[in-house]
Amino acid sequence: MREQTLRFMVRTPLGGVVDQRVTSLRVPTDTGQVGLRPRSEPAALVVESGLVLASDRDAERFVATAGGLLRCDGREAVLLTPLAVVGDTAEAVRVEIERALETPSADRELRAVLQRLEAGILQELRRSPVSAAGRGGERG
Repeated sequence: MREQTLRFMVRTPLGGVVDQRVTSLRVPTDTGQVGLRPRSEPAALVVESGLVLASDRDAERFVATAGGLLRCDGREAVLLTPLAVVGDTAEAVRVEIERALETPSADRELRAVLQRLEAGILQELRRSPVSAAGRGGERG
């Protein structure tokens, strides 16, 4: 039997950033992390700045986002965000954020968004899964 997957897409004003099949997503919201899986109930979420974790059977992918709106119907999840950076490791995402900050064409607002995003990601990376679960998933 074929494993059930969810099509995950991330779209920015500049175009598509991610289009892949996943077995689960972990999305930051103002009330904590929300998990999404294939065949889940339809949902619309306001996504906070931070890391979205996209998992499949073999690997995990990190998507750093400046926040946005996510729609999921159980077959596909689409995140609309002003900015997203993708990597196969948290470190790769951090490097991409640094690269974007060093780009001379980046305007002041983009730099501010990226710096807030990097601060949020570093804060999340410092948290251990055990301590986050012990706090009921609340954001610090």
